Amino acid sequence: MKKISYYPLECLLIKKRMNKQQLQEETELSSARNAKIKKDEDISLETLRIIADVLECNFQDLVTFEDITKQGFKYIK
Repeated sequence: MKKISYYPLECLLIKKRMNKQQLQEETELSSARNAKIKKDEDISLETLRIIADVLECNFQDLVTFEDITKQGFKYIK
């Protein structure tokens, strides 16, 4: 099973010398959506599109997917 990670977004923000608060202000996203990003929770494609537009990048520059079984997590149905 894969888990989303916004680590590439964090790296891009550092590269652009921008923090998450500035990103939130530029994108006009709610603090709840910003919290989801901080917690590596799923967000909508529309939110990713807004972020990509502001940062002038593509989706693959914002997210990556990690195999949670490699991190010691176990998926139970």
